This record gives sequence, structure tokens and C-alpha cells, in this order.
Amino acid sequence: MGRPYRRQARLVRVVGMWAGVLGLGGLPGLDWAAGSVGSVGAVPVPALAPASSPAPAPAPDGPAQSVEVIAKLPGARDEKTLAQLLAARAAFEAHHALAPRAGLGFRLYARLDERDLARLRLYRVSGDDREPVALDAHQRFTIDPAWTAPGADPKAVLQTNLPDGAVAWKVDVRTPGFDGETRRLGDLRLECEADTFHGNLQRGLRTPVSALLAADGKLCQLDDSEVWFAEEPVFGVTLRHGTHERRLPYRYLHGSDGTMALASLFDWPFQLRDRTYFLPLDDRAWPDDTQVVMDDMAAPQPGFAAPSGAVSPSMPSTLPGFDTPSSAATPAATITPSESGP
Repeated sequence: MGRPYRRQARLVRVVGMWAGVLGLGGLPGLDWAAGSVGSVGAVPVPALAPASSPAPAPAPDGPAQSVEVIAKLPGARDEKTLAQLLAARAAFEAHHALAPRAGLGFRLYARLDERDLARLRLYRVSGDDREPVALDAHQRFTIDPAWTAPGADPKAVLQTNLPDGAVAWKVDVRTPGFDGETRRLGDLRLECEADTFHGNLQRGLRTPVSALLAADGKLCQLDDSEVWFAEEPVFGVTLRHGTHERRLPYRYLHGSDGTMALASLFDWPFQLRDRTYFLPLDDRAWPDDTQVVMDDMAAPQPGFAAPSGAVSPSMPSTLPGFDTPSSAATPAATITPSESGP
């Protein structure tokens, strides 16, 4: 056998061996089963078991089981401690005379983006245990008695699923009958007492002077000690008790006296700014039963007629003091608000 022929035979035998290992039978001119390759010579090929599909897994008995996987979300979450809520409750009980029929709750607001409310969730977290906390339609909740029962974790936290800084927390005090845009002054005074230097839920500056005033019980007698948020954007706020009425100056609205240089330290300068208002808490002439009435931006304004085909019912057709063919016979009413208490 010549050298070229021997090389060819060796190559064929190598190919035949790998073809047998890989199960490549039936190639033209090659009889792997018989172990011969044309007239070159026999190549022993190990027998391979026929390929077969794996047997299907047996169906499990009983109903399908679900597995819940709980993992910590990346980054800090917006949260408050249970101790803060209990401190707010203690202050609420100490000043309950301001609103004897009111209950205590807590409310969450979207601080940066209103769309966050659609995905907002709240949990009570104790170590590795996490349980959901129910929120009502206004993102309010109350302290569950189980949170303070014997054996409950005093170091638990109330944690949202949103990043730190996305949520504004508020004490929420409501006397029955004051659940809408009209609030009761005593309720709002009590919210201030329960929050400032007690619950400390709102973001803000806690200065040494404020701490001294809080210790003396006088902090919530200042007109800028607490900020509140209306249900809707507001044009104005009016105090009303009997025949006495005072429409607050604009400096009480929208943080107009504030500075954006410190915006990140507060809750109001972003999403909630057009709903923000302060109250003259230093004017003690107004009793606790005084109504705090909001003038919503979306509501029709008194003394203005909506134009024909108006897109928004709040858009006036005339301006005060200007006569038009439709209003020449009826002079615009002039409202002179009282600037003093009753």
C-alpha cells in the first residue's frame, strides 16, 4: 500500500470513528454498521443506544402551590418610625381639648410627582417581617392596636415602596362633618401640636429657638409654625365664625414668603405648592370652632359669569371694575375682607 493511500485510509478511519460516536450513520459509500469503509478496511464502531425523548414528569397531586419571594428594594425608602407616630399620638391626647370629637390619623401625600399616588404602598417593617398597611382613598391610615400590644416590636418602622423624599407625611385630625374642603381651626391647631417637635413627620427646620418655644407650649401660636395642604389647588383661604370673616392675605398661600434656596428641606415647594397654606395661629381671637374655607382654583368664582363655550368653568368672562355690554347694567361687586378677628 503506497504512502498516499495509507494516509487516505487513516483519515477515513478517523472520520469513521467520530461519525460512529456522533451517530452519523448512513453516509453514502460508508457502511458503519458492518465496520467497513469501502475497500480500505474495517473500523470498529461502538454501538450507540437509540435516542429517546425524556419521560414527562408526573403531574403533582393537589392544587398548585405559590411561592412568595420577598427582597429588599434597592436604595432608601421613605419611612417613619413607629416611635414618631406614638409621640404624635401622645401629643394629640394631651391637647385633645382642641378637638374633643376628632380622631387621629396620618396621611401620605405625593411630594414630587402626583403619579406616585397610583403606586404608593405602605408596610410595617419589623426586622425581616413586612406586613401591608391599609390606606383609604385619601392615603390615610391609623395606628393599629396590635402595633403596641405586648411583645410587639417598638423599633418597627412604617415604610413606603417609594424612594426617600417622594412622600410627605402629615398628622390628620378630623372632627366629623369636616372631611371636605372646609376644615375646623381647632383640628388644624391640634395637628400642629401633634406634629411639631413631637411626631416630627413634616420636613422642616427645627431650630434651638423653636425647641424652646415647643417646650414652653408656644410654638403652635406662631403663624408659620405649621404648613397645611388643601385637597385641591387654592386661590385663597377664609376664616369664618358666625358673622365674622377674614380672607387671609396672599402671604399665607403657596409659600410665597418662603425661599427656594432651602426647598429640599421642606415638603411644600414641589408638587404641593399650589395647595399650601399657613394660618394666623398667633391670633387667638378666633375660636376652635372657626371654619377654614378653601377657595379652590377649579371652582366657579363668585361674581363672575362663565363665558359661552368656556373650556373651564373657573375662567371669568369679565374682570372686576370693567363694564362690558353684558355687565354694564350690573356693576361688579366689591368685596372688602375684614383683616381682624371677631
